[in-house]
Amino acid sequence: MRRYSPFDEFDRLFDRMGRELGRPAATPTEIAVDVAVADDAFVVTADLPGFERDEIELTVDDSVMTLTAERHHATDEHDDGACLYRERRSASIQRRLTLPDAVDREAAHASYHNGVLTVTLPKLTATAVDDHRIDTD
Repeated sequence: MRRYSPFDEFDRLFDRMGRELGRPAATPTEIAVDVAVADDAFVVTADLPGFERDEIELTVDDSVMTLTAERHHATDEHDDGACLYRERRSASIQRRLTLPDAVDREAAHASYHNGVLTVTLPKLTATAVDDHRIDTD
């Protein structure tokens, strides 16, 4: 289960604004994404230049996908231990998407190539739902 963040309300507000405007809206600290819809799956594409595969975390819960990318640059030591100036910095960005249908998280898969993350999220079908049968007396 995901911990509550005070920024969750902002994420929901931006998601709602995007739906009302007909498109998702990314905040400055979020990852801009493309979402394609097929008959049986959603395909999410995100540009994450400069991140390594192990710096990306992807979770799915019902119809909510959360994508987090975080990198930290250690201080580089030069011959004399001084740095004239530093332009590389640590970064942490996140995007939480609420999809219109529940997805089969067991069948979901992702690939990361040349800074582009592609996530395929198959839609949850009626046969994939784990029904609970209740017997009557």
